[in-house]
Amino acid sequence: MKYSVIPVVIGLGAAILSFSCAEQSSVLKSTPTAGTVTEKGKIVPSNTEFEGTIGRIDAEAGLITVQHWPLSKTFKVTPDCQIDILTNASAVLAQLKTGDAVAVTYAEVGKDLVASRIARMGRAHDREEEQKRERLDDMLNPSPNQ
Repeated sequence: MKYSVIPVVIGLGAAILSFSCAEQSSVLKSTPTAGTVTEKGKIVPSNTEFEGTIGRIDAEAGLITVQHWPLSKTFKVTPDCQIDILTNASAVLAQLKTGDAVAVTYAEVGKDLVASRIARMGRAHDREEEQKRERLDDMLNPSPNQ
């Protein structure tokens, strides 16, 4: 009797493990957040993100260098790139400053890294996001006195 129970327990354990792994793999798949159009008109999904601080900005050439020790990456910023700063979700490259903490969503187009979205990060950004969530919560769940 002992020997017939062991294979059943092992089989059940393997089945449970395989189902849990299959469920996690579907959760971990990333979906492209945006796309970048190449010079030939091909849309390349840009779901790669790089966080760091701005080391150099060349607004005239449309380039931004972001550093995250020990790495440094230079991105092309096209006119259709979404730049999201604290007070403006459609800012321009000139409104960013050296030393700002940012998250850059980008795609590799040939040898170039082309940014599709640049979002300013940091304590002030987190504070503003929290205030937005509080205002939304107040609108969705008004107090009984209102």
